[in-house]
Amino acid sequence: MRWSSTALAIFGMLGLAVLGGGCQRGQESEVARSEDGVLRLGPVEVVDTVARAVAPSDRPLVVEGLRGSVRLTGAEQTTADLSFVRRGRGDTREAGQSVVEGISITESGTDAEYAYTLAADQEDYAAVDVRGRVPRRTALRVDRLSGPVHVAGVEGALTVSHAHGDVTVQGAAGAAEVRIKNGDVAVGFQSLPTGGTHRIETANGDLRLRLPPDETVQIDAQTDAGTIRTRGLSFTNEQFAPINAGARYDAQTGDGGPTVELRTQNGSIVIEAADTSATDTTSAPATVPSSDTTVTPQPDVDTILPAEPDTMGADTSTTDAAATDTSR
Repeated sequence: MRWSSTALAIFGMLGLAVLGGGCQRGQESEVARSEDGVLRLGPVEVVDTVARAVAPSDRPLVVEGLRGSVRLTGAEQTTADLSFVRRGRGDTREAGQSVVEGISITESGTDAEYAYTLAADQEDYAAVDVRGRVPRRTALRVDRLSGPVHVAGVEGALTVSHAHGDVTVQGAAGAAEVRIKNGDVAVGFQSLPTGGTHRIETANGDLRLRLPPDETVQIDAQTDAGTIRTRGLSFTNEQFAPINAGARYDAQTGDGGPTVELRTQNGSIVIEAADTSATDTTSAPATVPSSDTTVTPQPDVDTILPAEPDTMGADTSTTDAAATDTSR
């Protein structure tokens, strides 16, 4: 009797181990990696592209919902010509196709704005990349879950809000508000409106602000952990105070002008002169002038670390290509 009970217990444990191993293998079968090693669900990706066009007619253009990258360029045209690259992942091509077919692109227009709302039946396996050209003076609002955002040559007001992903803005000329939780933010102005407040904020990441050398502006910058640096700009009425492992910096160029607020909890801030001689807004920034100033709490002599290299220069993102089905 005792032997039979022991045998049953052993067989039961073996059965649980087999079931557990099977479950573990089932979970592992859904995990895939990108070329640079990023983990993601589903070894097979199915991609299709949907083209949409609209004339905003002075209304803000809105892209909201789901994850995925956004890359928009301003142009001398009256319509916004957009491509929505829908991506679905799964264990098989059929599963990936099912995810893609469950991705919706809903258009809605009012007198106040024109919006593209993205949604999916299986959000964990879905993404939509947005590409296109928009009227140069269009106002934009991007509100998504995650993904890098790149906007170049758009002179209307800009609002970006999401949880994760770098934001790069080049050639801005309108009001700017960027609020993200994780990621670096780089905003370059070709000119600023005469008044108002621009706010650029990330909870975890570096900030870079580029201004025309002759622009009149007031700076309000703060990092809880990091340095503040200025390059190629002449400031007056400078005030600096260490805060925790970071600093607070207030300054201005000229009298009056708009205010730019820069906030990061964990990251460094760079405020520098823009290269006004460049005609292509997507080109790399000019060589940093030799006279740069670092504003930072002074560490002890034996704790000074070498300066980190500049990693927020030219945009290095590449155009997405449709994935090839490798499951066969």
